[in-house]
Parts: sequence; C-alpha cells; structure tokens
Amino acid sequence: MEEETREKLKLHPVKEITYGAISGMVGKLVEFPFDTIKVRLQSSQSHNASTLRMISQTYHNEGVIHGFYKGLKAPLLGACLETAVLFSSYNYASTVLAKQLGHCREGSESIPLWNKCVSGGFAGFMASFILTPVELVKCQLQVSNMATATTTSKNQSHSYSSVIQSTLRDKGVTGLWKGLESTMIREVVGTSIWFGSYEYINAHFNSAKNPVIKNKDLQLLFSGAMAGVAFNLSMFPVDTIKSNIQTYDILNKTEHKHINTDFWKETRKLLRLPGGIMNLYKGLGITMVRCIPANALIFYTYEILKRNF
Repeated sequence: MEEETREKLKLHPVKEITYGAISGMVGKLVEFPFDTIKVRLQSSQSHNASTLRMISQTYHNEGVIHGFYKGLKAPLLGACLETAVLFSSYNYASTVLAKQLGHCREGSESIPLWNKCVSGGFAGFMASFILTPVELVKCQLQVSNMATATTTSKNQSHSYSSVIQSTLRDKGVTGLWKGLESTMIREVVGTSIWFGSYEYINAHFNSAKNPVIKNKDLQLLFSGAMAGVAFNLSMFPVDTIKSNIQTYDILNKTEHKHINTDFWKETRKLLRLPGGIMNLYKGLGITMVRCIPANALIFYTYEILKRNF
C-alpha cells in the first residue's frame, strides 16, 4: 500500500489531467440524454410534468440527436476540463494536507476521511468556475425548444453562438457566470461528499476480512456509482435552483427580460408553486438512473488509466 501511495503521488501532472479529461468525457457521453430530461423537468412550470411524458415529448417532437443530445459539445468539452480539474485539484490538495500531517509515508489508508473531504471541497471550488459558463449554455440549449414552443418566435433557433451572444449583449461577460453561487455551493459541498464517499467505500472493501465484492474492477465501479448517488441525493435541490437560475432568461424572454433572479428568489418561487418542496426534487428519479453508470465509469476509467499507463 505504501508503494501504491508513492506511485500515486508521483503521477505526472500531464497524465493526471489527461486521465481526468478522458474519464469526464466517457461519463458525459453516458449521462447527457438523461441530463437533458432532468434539466427540462427542473425548468418546467408544471407540477404534473413526469419523466416518461418528458421523454416521450422530447423524442416525438425533436428526435434523438436534436432532442436528447442538443447542446452536447460544450458540456463534453466542459466535462473534460471539469474532471481534469477535479482529479488534479483533489490529488494536489490531499497530497499537501497529507504532507502537512505526516501521513505520506504511512500509506493512503492512514489519511483521515476529513482530509479527503476537504480536498474534495477544494476540487469542487476550483471546478465551479469552469462549470458555470458551460452549464449556462448547456441548460439554455437543453430547454430552448421548450422556450420557442411557448413564445411567439416559434421559428427562432438557438445555438452556442446565439446563446453566448445574447448573454453578452444583455448581461455582459459576467453574465456567463450566472448561477456561480449555486454552482459553487453544489460543487464544494457535493464534491466533498463525492470523493469522501468513494474513498470511504473503497477503504471499507480493502479493509474488510471477507469483502462482498472481491473483484477489484467491480469494487471500483460500485464505489464510483455510490459516490454519484451520494452526491446527487444530497445536492439535488441546489442543482434544481441552479438550473432555474440559468434557464430563467431563455424561458422568460418576453415577460421578464430585464428582471434579475438569484438563489433565494428561485428558491421562494419553487416553494410557492403547487407541489411545494417537491418542486426541488423534480427530475430526481432520472438523475439517479443517470448518475449510477456515469459516475461508476468516471472513477473506473480514471483508475484503469492510472493503473495501466
């Protein structure tokens, strides 16, 4: 175990970033169609909107590529950057903390869980600055067809350039970071839970005398999947608020074009709508379906690349 820890600490930064980027891309390709439905459910003003109905409407009205995968390019690039930043920042922070506490030579199992959680929070903080503009564009493109269906501009089409140009025109450069507050809350707290859960479950299996999962590959997949479940269950209400903040302009283009919104305004609005607190959990079911394979593959791909290259 000591040798494994030393090797981990010696991992070249370029390899670290590359492995993280590839892992993020794999996870995003798997989760994106589910994410599209989740964002549409979160942004829907109808408390009767269901996952199956939204899937059916998206498929029949827009097809697979233009419906489920609309807006993929930006988040695919964003996922590469995000996951590269997450893993490199996490490893950097955990290494620095471990050195300060004198755990480096004792093996990774001696590093306390709080160290890993703090390192995860730091990684989430760093990633939130990259994620916010990427998710702004992604979320607006994912609901753009919903927007044109409810406005008089039914022939209006939205693209990366139109969303960015509109944002820059109406809000300036800082408008691209709309939703940063909620993204940062989600990422700092959620990524702390994400890495902490993954490391805890892995350590539990490694220390168990008779582990339920004896296959190392299955262990990595299971730990990654459970980390994704923990992240999404704990932070889903914050993610719903973030999605509503970032889709506000495009879904309220004509009525409230010059009215700003923020974390607390969107929270109050969602709680006052029919359904109350359950509005914060719209899309949770499909998110759980999405996060299990996506997060399992993110961690598994990263560990496999690190192990073999």
